[in-house]
Amino acid sequence: MTPGPDLAITRALLDEKFGRLRSRERTLLQSLVAFDVFVGPQLLAMLLGISPSAVNSSLSKLKRAGLVRSTPEGEVGITYRVLRDVLPESWRHPGPLEALRMAVLLIDNGDWYAIARRAELYVLAGHLKEAVGEFERAGVEAQHRSALRDASRLFALAAKTAKAGINDPDYVRDESSDEDSLERAATRCRARAKAIRLRIQRTASAL
Repeated sequence: MTPGPDLAITRALLDEKFGRLRSRERTLLQSLVAFDVFVGPQLLAMLLGISPSAVNSSLSKLKRAGLVRSTPEGEVGITYRVLRDVLPESWRHPGPLEALRMAVLLIDNGDWYAIARRAELYVLAGHLKEAVGEFERAGVEAQHRSALRDASRLFALAAKTAKAGINDPDYVRDESSDEDSLERAATRCRARAKAIRLRIQRTASAL
């Protein structure tokens, strides 16, 4: 997707900064953006086949350049969250098998943003039913942490993904009950998204 005029300067600045990086830092940054998960130096070293000390050195350079930031769980490519619309599409869209492998790496991470990223990876891998459950779980976790706008967006994504799954020609409808499981999920998540939006509106009007 071509960025709008408001992002043209941002893309130019990012391209210029990225162009000044060495090959190893470029590879590391691309990996962080593609995963957008809470990955630490040891996992990155294993995935990229370079030493942990080399990863740490490159991460320090990327931090000084303002391209990544630290979280308690690990390193996160700040460009993915803030500049997602201007990044090369190939950085964000791994193939089905790679997406599934990335999703598996996130199984033990309970952070709502990591769960949402896992759901996105399941979509890319073609596992829509699993993606619906993960989007809904991410929405619940975000709601528990009072990230209401994110929770509403995630529940809406769950409903949208469920609808896509139902419309998939290869989808086998659940005949064990009167209502299909994906249909139930879509209805439930639409209701949750609407309830949160109303809550946000009431809170805003009360201020």
